Amino acid sequence: MIPASEKIRVAVLGCGQIADAHLSQIQRIKSAEVVAVCDMHLDLAWQAARRFQVPRFETGFTRMVEEARPDVVHLTTPAQTHAPLAIELLQAGCHVFVEKPFTLDARAARDVLAVAAANGKLVCVGHDQLYDPAWLTCKKWVLQGLIGEVRHIESILGYPIDGKFGAQVSGNPQHWVRRLPGGLFQNTISHPLYRITDLMNDVQPEIMGGWRTRPGMNFPTEMSISLQGRNQSGSLTFSTFLPPQRMTRVYGTTGMIDIDFDTQTLRLNPLTKLPGAFAKLEAPWRQVRNSLWNLGNNFWRFGRSDIHYFAGMKHLFQAFYDSIQHGGSPPIAPDEIERVTYLMDRIFDHCRKQELQTCRTEDTESIQFPGPKAEVSACL
Repeated sequence: MIPASEKIRVAVLGCGQIADAHLSQIQRIKSAEVVAVCDMHLDLAWQAARRFQVPRFETGFTRMVEEARPDVVHLTTPAQTHAPLAIELLQAGCHVFVEKPFTLDARAARDVLAVAAANGKLVCVGHDQLYDPAWLTCKKWVLQGLIGEVRHIESILGYPIDGKFGAQVSGNPQHWVRRLPGGLFQNTISHPLYRITDLMNDVQPEIMGGWRTRPGMNFPTEMSISLQGRNQSGSLTFSTFLPPQRMTRVYGTTGMIDIDFDTQTLRLNPLTKLPGAFAKLEAPWRQVRNSLWNLGNNFWRFGRSDIHYFAGMKHLFQAFYDSIQHGGSPPIAPDEIERVTYLMDRIFDHCRKQELQTCRTEDTESIQFPGPKAEVSACL
């Protein structure tokens, strides 16, 4: 544990695009200070240090750990490096925050978690939307029983392939994302997936659906997956045809909650209680009340400078630092980290099997599947 009077010393390893979000949110936390940044490319490390007023930048993480002595290292490197780097950092005496996806597969996740336990260190994964104020409000409403028992969770992620990051992936066959076992999906679907698993009790739900490739692309870009448990179900949609959006709808036995993470709005829609035509008046009146609540809530958060894209990231960092400083459990439990990683493994395996089953010899074309394999023949 670190005395409450001392600030958590934080370093960031990997100075790419997502590192900016980490650095900006760490600076919003009074109990933490960034003591170093590191990247194998000197120019990336230098520019990050300059823009965020970090006192030290390095190109080798061993030297950074030895000289800057961070308590926590945020790992924001490509996913292929997460497991080996996290293990080295944990063995060097650092707590580690790992950007999603946690590791390439569940076996590597178990290895990292085992090393953390053996060295008495905490590890956390970037499931930051679980700490987004909109999601926390949704969870509170669910626990209050406002929609009864949760029966279905629908999670949508819009990811335009011509967007800032999507264009980099689609335009470069050697991009590190294209070489992940789950390809484009492995770098992105953990967000919509853990929004389902957070409310779904089944460890091994049945998986249905698959992925497909949009015209003009040579790797899978669209995914629709259904998860069926004993008493609950979930549906995950990833589409490069949609504009950027992060939406979740939670269905209960007595109502439904809509969450829009981008507009930071929620809609509570209990089943109507009035009979006949009166229900047609009750429902829009509730929508008016929802709109007024969202307006007031967002005004209040705006005044507290707490309404921005990565608000959940800041709250997750704070919770992780508090667990280190006060000796508590990490905000994302190790079992849940392994559970989500294992479920992603199962989803990708299922999608590959579905692809092979639906292929016909006469309708094949060479496409690039996720992972290190070369081009294979598969139907579009």
